[in-house]
Amino acid sequence: MARLTIIEPRSSGCLLIDRARDLGHDPVVLTADRGERSVPRERLAAAAEVRIVDTNDDAAVLEVLQQLHDAAPLSAVLPGFEHYVPVAARAAAHLGLPGIDPDSALKLHYKHLMRQAVTDAAMDQPAAVLVSEPGEVEAAVTKVGLPCVVKPVNQSGSLFVRRADTLDEAVAAIDRIRNPAATYLDRQTLPVALVEEYVRGPEFSVEGYVEDGVAHVLCVTEKVLGPEPWFVEAGHILPADLPADREAEVTGYVRRVVAALGVGLGPFHAEVRLAERGPLLMEVAARLPGDRIPYLLSLARDVDLYAITLRAHLGEPIGPLAHGTRRQTAGIRYFQRPRIRRFTTMTVGAGVADDPRVREVSALHRPGADLPDPGSSSGRLGYVVATGATYRETTALLDAVDAAVSFT
Repeated sequence: MARLTIIEPRSSGCLLIDRARDLGHDPVVLTADRGERSVPRERLAAAAEVRIVDTNDDAAVLEVLQQLHDAAPLSAVLPGFEHYVPVAARAAAHLGLPGIDPDSALKLHYKHLMRQAVTDAAMDQPAAVLVSEPGEVEAAVTKVGLPCVVKPVNQSGSLFVRRADTLDEAVAAIDRIRNPAATYLDRQTLPVALVEEYVRGPEFSVEGYVEDGVAHVLCVTEKVLGPEPWFVEAGHILPADLPADREAEVTGYVRRVVAALGVGLGPFHAEVRLAERGPLLMEVAARLPGDRIPYLLSLARDVDLYAITLRAHLGEPIGPLAHGTRRQTAGIRYFQRPRIRRFTTMTVGAGVADDPRVREVSALHRPGADLPDPGSSSGRLGYVVATGATYRETTALLDAVDAAVSFT
């Protein structure tokens, strides 16, 4: 049994609490417990202890972790979400626990540092220019070309990421990022942006983990994106329907990226587009993937990414956890209805919910609540998780459920 901490769990991080408890550990949760930084009470019920702290204040988090460690030694510090990878790395290094190098954690979190590290490794990736002032936009657009992609350097969930087809659209996208009201999880969006080359081609994510400095790929996931100019993830299917040679090309590229960024242990979730000139990095994170991907991985490949994550941060060998036996396809589809600003009822068509291949159908917002902007993942209305013997079967089922679900 180990005593470990999880900093501000969200999405997959919430389920990490339950899995830690299932495996006999004592998870201690650090959360601000207010606003967007609130953990569902049913998830907190599995925690051995909950500490309320401003999780956006690194000094306060480090102080609480030191107090916990002094009272009863901690065995691991894990980030519960993308934004807490850097402070978890700092805390692990300070307490002498397994963790990602703090400098590497900063490169993983801040997208301009990530781009620079990949450039320094002489690897191909989309051309990118860091813009800090409106007067710099035209030169950046001239360099990368149109259309281009404008994104903040320190956000997640596709927030404020937009394709720009004209200079005026690029300027407007950057103005939105620079707006002081551009926050998420009570964190200010830095007033700088990347203007990047727009890459045409299908998008994939690569799920894996690092052990003893070696990157191991568990699966390649096909990503389904909603309509541009936004880049909201509308779904995921794994394993992707890729020829063996293209899959090897993608996974080999990601292994080199992970090494270039210094991911020393634990899970990684890398996103790439497969362009004519080969795979190109969108971004990579050293934490559990969101959007129920760990659950999809367990359904399709019988692999427990939660247990892998816990063992990695506890300094334990991964062993046979990464070698599942089940062989099927699993997918998730999010319900996107950008014209709907509020709904009172989500209706699932007759017969769909009773299909044994449909594992979950759920809404993501309370009936009657005002819905967030559809230009980020927060604006998705609900989702379905399904399995099938083949890629085609799973895709067809997800399509059918999406068509059978209505919001009124």
